[in-house]
Amino acid sequence: MNTLKRILIQLSIGANIMAAFMLWACGLSSGLNPAIHSHVALFGLGFPLLLLLNIAFIFFWLVFSIRYVWLPFVGMLLSVSYIYDYCPVNWPEKHPEDALKLLTYNTEFLARGEKNAEGRYPILDYLAASEADIICLQEGVAPKNLKSEYVDSIMAKAGYHIRRLHDGKAEPQFVYSRLPILSVHRIAYESTTNGSLAVELLYGQDTVLLVNNHLESYKLTPEDKMKYKEIIKDPENGHAESNSRELVRKMAGASRLRGPQVDSVLNYVEKSGRRAVIVCGDLNDSPISYSCHRLSSRLKSAFRQSGNGLGLSYNQKGFYFRIDHIFVSDYWQTYETHVDKTAPWSDHYPMITYLKKHKKED
Repeated sequence: MNTLKRILIQLSIGANIMAAFMLWACGLSSGLNPAIHSHVALFGLGFPLLLLLNIAFIFFWLVFSIRYVWLPFVGMLLSVSYIYDYCPVNWPEKHPEDALKLLTYNTEFLARGEKNAEGRYPILDYLAASEADIICLQEGVAPKNLKSEYVDSIMAKAGYHIRRLHDGKAEPQFVYSRLPILSVHRIAYESTTNGSLAVELLYGQDTVLLVNNHLESYKLTPEDKMKYKEIIKDPENGHAESNSRELVRKMAGASRLRGPQVDSVLNYVEKSGRRAVIVCGDLNDSPISYSCHRLSSRLKSAFRQSGNGLGLSYNQKGFYFRIDHIFVSDYWQTYETHVDKTAPWSDHYPMITYLKKHKKED
């Protein structure tokens, strides 16, 4: 029995070291440009599973051999920065009364124009009543039964300046702002349907550069999502291998486009020379990704700075990801960044943060 236990311990030590190494490697993969390493760049999607595996080893060692409980802790310490990107813990700090409220939301085409029992459009009521100073919408095009003019009239009554860019080159982009809008430009990059909109806003005496993004999506069909769930539920299924290859091919193709897209956004930000910068939207990438890695090289993640927990923003059962993000320059201090789970109408939840000019910028 002692021999069997000794063999189990030795094998478990090797497995723990491997799990720690793979967790670290997943984090490092976020630095690889998917335009060159499209398949390797997908490794970051496995980060939460490997993190759970390392946590499981803590309990394993507590039961079988407490002398090795340090192994998973050392492994996670090597990846602590990536862990904090994925699941930050911050002391709650209430936002100042004069802070700006920013809301970014992929509305799935205004929830496809669905009405509630009272005959109202709940997603439109939510936006108009949000009291956000800046609203960035992705997939904000109104469906046929909900005219854009009606949407704009509701938002105008709520006190918003309205800007959209629909030049036929990419998905129309929408920004509603209570701050004066100075200019609107599309950031040029290759995409099948997605896009990024650069908007300049007047904030006191300063000009704010706001970039609303909807980077290349995986374009998974309902059938693809069903295949994914089947793979997770039964990896021994006879179709699991072929389904996995097909999903990886599709996801790698989207990642290959997102790399240059986020590079274009960051180049635009750097060339603008603006101190007050906000980059937000549906990046279609997890916190452990090239997109977030690149933006973090110049900006700060609002969720990392003032959010808590996983912040899962994709509203689909079985798909537990945070793919909506807000990044800001050092000009801003963020407060109470969170995902609003009270807004269930789209396949995303909105992300909200409060922004105030940093004292050192005064």
